[in-house]
Amino acid sequence: MDKKTLLKPFQDIKKEIETLKKNQALHVIVERFHAEKKDLEKKIEKTVQAEISKAKKFLNDQKKELNSLSKKVEAMMKKKKKAPAKKASKKKVTKKKSSR
Repeated sequence: MDKKTLLKPFQDIKKEIETLKKNQALHVIVERFHAEKKDLEKKIEKTVQAEISKAKKFLNDQKKELNSLSKKVEAMMKKKKKAPAKKASKKKVTKKKSSR
């Protein structure tokens, strides 16, 4: 038997090991991507929830302000309706009789 025939199985095994190593490295990269994806999803969810809570707070503040203004306007309208309208004073108009 010559040397090439003896080394052939070893070379095949070496190639197989190399491909497995590449696949293992690929597997590690995929796991890292999945971990990073989960981390980013958590960050995005947290940011979205924070923005939603800010928006809700803003809307509640605006609603309170509108209610306050509405009450003031209603109070002014009631006050205006209760106050009697000033009547214009009627002056007696007398006609001067001409003495001719």
